[in-house]
Amino acid sequence: MGNLNINNPNIISDRPSSLQHYTEAANQLDFKPDRNHDQVNSDSTRGLLQKDLLIFHQNIRGLNGKTEEIMNNMLTNPPHVLCFTEHHLESYQLDCVSLRNYSLVAKFCRTTYRYGGVCIYVHESLQASNIEVLKFCKEKDLEVCSVRLYLPTGTIGIVNLYRSPLGNFDYF
Repeated sequence: MGNLNINNPNIISDRPSSLQHYTEAANQLDFKPDRNHDQVNSDSTRGLLQKDLLIFHQNIRGLNGKTEEIMNNMLTNPPHVLCFTEHHLESYQLDCVSLRNYSLVAKFCRTTYRYGGVCIYVHESLQASNIEVLKFCKEKDLEVCSVRLYLPTGTIGIVNLYRSPLGNFDYF
């Protein structure tokens, strides 16, 4: 997981920045832990309250049955955006996957071959919209989805893509 400096999207660091003007908007983010957890570390909101945008990417190799483990591992540093490749789900199955405090904003699901697929979840406190890129997708060769994220300092695009090792590299 990396931190994307919101003032300068070209700078990626492993430490929080000390930007002052983003503090007000960041403090509006609301992280609600799962009701099943009796006690949550007081730092559980740190990830959403820091000045940098946190984007988490994982080649999940099958999302089904892993959501609780994913969310439990992110309690102390919840990212703003979750990007998964190889979710292995059909569209209707992915629509049923619930990640607390996150909304599924963009996805690509295979219809011909098994496995594969990409998706992007955005924390519910942020505004985001799907960027339609389906026309570029070709199973195994280029599986892609994208979101437009509306931040206090501007709008950014996030692209999540996967190419199977068996895919056509020239098409990619």
